[in-house]
Amino acid sequence: MIKDNLKIAIRILWKNKLFSLVNILSLSLSMAVGVILFTGLKATHDTDHFHPKLNQIVRILTQETKEGEQTKWATAPLPLAPQMESVSFVEKTVKVRLAGKHNLQTDGGDIPIDIKFSEPSFFDVFGFKLLSGNAQSLTNNPTTLFLTEKTAEKIFGNANALGQTVRFENLGSYTVEGIIQDPPLETHLPIEAMLSINAAEMLEKKGALSNSSQSWGDFKSSAIYARLKSEDDLKQLNTTLQNYNRKMDKSNIHFLAQPIEDITPRNNDIKNDLDAGTDWTGIKTQLFLILALTLLSAFNYISLTLARAFSRAKEVGIRKTIGATRGQIIGQFLMESTLISLFALLFTMPCVEILMHYIPDMDVAFSYDTTLILGLLTYAVITGLVAGALPSWLLSAFQPIQVLRKMKNIKLFQSIAIYKALIVVQFSVTIMLMILVVILADYEIKNHAIISSTVSPNVLTLDLKGEKYENLQNEISQLSQVETTLATNWYYKPIKMGKSSVILNDKILEMNYVSIDPKTIETEGISLKSGQIFPKDMPQNIEQYVLVNETAAKLMESESETLVGQTLLLDSAYVQVIGIMPNEIIGETIPLMYRYLPNEIATLTIKITPNTELEATKAIQTLWKNHFPEKTANLQNLRDGYSSSRERIGFFGFFALIVMIIAGLGILGIASYSVETRVKELGIRKVLGASNKELVWAVTRNFGILILIAGLIGVPAGLFGGDLIRQDLGSSLVDLSFINVSIGFGLVAIVGLLTVLSQTIRASQIEPVKVLKAE
Repeated sequence: MIKDNLKIAIRILWKNKLFSLVNILSLSLSMAVGVILFTGLKATHDTDHFHPKLNQIVRILTQETKEGEQTKWATAPLPLAPQMESVSFVEKTVKVRLAGKHNLQTDGGDIPIDIKFSEPSFFDVFGFKLLSGNAQSLTNNPTTLFLTEKTAEKIFGNANALGQTVRFENLGSYTVEGIIQDPPLETHLPIEAMLSINAAEMLEKKGALSNSSQSWGDFKSSAIYARLKSEDDLKQLNTTLQNYNRKMDKSNIHFLAQPIEDITPRNNDIKNDLDAGTDWTGIKTQLFLILALTLLSAFNYISLTLARAFSRAKEVGIRKTIGATRGQIIGQFLMESTLISLFALLFTMPCVEILMHYIPDMDVAFSYDTTLILGLLTYAVITGLVAGALPSWLLSAFQPIQVLRKMKNIKLFQSIAIYKALIVVQFSVTIMLMILVVILADYEIKNHAIISSTVSPNVLTLDLKGEKYENLQNEISQLSQVETTLATNWYYKPIKMGKSSVILNDKILEMNYVSIDPKTIETEGISLKSGQIFPKDMPQNIEQYVLVNETAAKLMESESETLVGQTLLLDSAYVQVIGIMPNEIIGETIPLMYRYLPNEIATLTIKITPNTELEATKAIQTLWKNHFPEKTANLQNLRDGYSSSRERIGFFGFFALIVMIIAGLGILGIASYSVETRVKELGIRKVLGASNKELVWAVTRNFGILILIAGLIGVPAGLFGGDLIRQDLGSSLVDLSFINVSIGFGLVAIVGLLTVLSQTIRASQIEPVKVLKAE
């Protein structure tokens, strides 16, 4: 029977190619996110599965007991590794020291690179492969540097990295002597750059790294792995590890082995395990989202299928007349929906691949193995079965005598409230999403326009990296290309904010602040709302005065007093508010204080004469190198520091288009079904003299009312979401105005009504003779 249903389904789908294509497109759009989530789950499952002898590799955990509380750490003290090497059933051990991000110095500025120190056994225990170089050089040469393929490309582009010498800030110079192949799957131990464990010991002697090589207590930045002779040795290893328990000054530590395959999904009870992937809660959430998306995918298919209910009714009646059972007819319709879902999957996968390639956050590694293929096929089949369940049940219920005598009198639903509810629900969600898209796009457009009009292209920013800046600032100010220099953490918008406790009139507040040069306000020509600027003789050691922006003033000001001139307790010192600054030019409305804290100054802001950026940059870099030869000058044009909004605006436009397409396809089927059920009524109206416009209005009016009802739900939901966005961004540019809301609602309403009109206009062209001759 399945074979027969398959043949019939293929023949029907081919005969109705346009309908099939529309359904495939609709399901593809709805299934895309579900497929992305599914591949993400597969990537989580595949984590670390590229290592040979996976079941024999373990990671040593440290369990720390302090004041009666136990904490598990994904790290272990390095002195434990030599102790384990003497254990008979341990084949190899490997030490990995986690150094974190360090700046690699280049002519174009610093590139933060994650560094790990290890030893040759790393490539024996794990499945990481060297494309070039010799692992033994990690022992023989402490200046050896291994880079992964991606990291080498990030630093050197298409040039050959081997033999190149690079310098890491505070760590010294190293030569690239090997390239590590990018792993084929995700790993809990991501690698960008690897140095020798011997180099770490040398850096300890220089004071560049903490002394953890021989310390049992300093275990939170190092990891130990081992490969056992057999996976059955795990229990024995845990017994052996009890011999190495240590009693520290304020805690006790003991050790246990964790199979590497148990690292992912992440166990939230294990600390220092940031790269272990998604935890079980996240996996359950993704599964729930996949289920929800399956139902969303089914919705459009149902509405489009019901649109063809009457064209399929005669087919059902004939098949039942010649002996087909209801189960056979249900099987045929389910076969059709499943085939369409499978074809939709073929369209969806290339789209997902493109998204994963071009969106960095989605760049996950997984394998197209039997598990993934079967999983995706299962997802498509379930989607098809869910989508086809309701139409197949309703259509199979047709009785031959009803179909063949008075087909137009058939009603799929006992009440039209069902399909009305479907329209209202779908369009409520669509209106909400579209309002959010319009609000975000409007924010990006305004933000981009303000940046373009206010941020000068002739301003450079220099990251001071915690260094004393006074002498450097004086020398930069003497350059012929430089007009002014300002030492600040703020320029048009906060670059580096701190947070302090403020007490005023028994009101306790947490307030963000930035540190600015006293000359900033006068130099930039900023007009205070009230009060005065910092005096010229501001002391550097004692803080006496602060400025606040308008938002902070409103937050702190009492009902009967003005804020200027008042004294407040800032952290543990009393300071006077001497002026009110305007809110940020870029639209920030968060409460903000402006303080003069020379020790917290992070940036030099340098205004240069037009068309001298290249010369000024070279001169400033030379001065920086004279003062701080161990560090790279991070110098950039201020305008370049603001990421362009065009890409985000384009993304919002693309997302809006997808939302509109899905909404349009969803209402298309229901509108077509509604028109089909009213054909006899429309024919009678036309006989009685109704014009085409009156017929169109008679059908379209009901849909317009439903869209308005959806607006009553979707608009408040959109405003609520927009308000959450405004609070999150803290910007007055997030505009919840009537115009933005109207645009969002109007776009959805127009698309919905145009879709309905495409069906109602067709209905107005009916010929009453053909419709009523069978009555």
